[in-house]
Amino acid sequence: MAKFEELKIDKQVKLVNDALEDEVYTALAMHDGGLEIMDIKGLEVHISYQGACAGCPMASTGTLMFVENTLQEKVDKRIQVKIV
Repeated sequence: MAKFEELKIDKQVKLVNDALEDEVYTALAMHDGGLEIMDIKGLEVHISYQGACAGCPMASTGTLMFVENTLQEKVDKRIQVKIV
């Protein structure tokens, strides 16, 4: 199997979305928020928060760790998530 960073961008986005689908997107939606994948560069996933998450102080700490840990567990342990 190819390494995450070697996959085409559409495959990377699908893997990331699939990994975030059940827990992360649901949890953010429960708080009237969400996130959008803006870009993927190598092992960096760039996201932008939406709704209530955009102004939440937890977005850059606990929520970011939740997103990153989920992707590291389900996609690639080397992934880092950056807010743009």
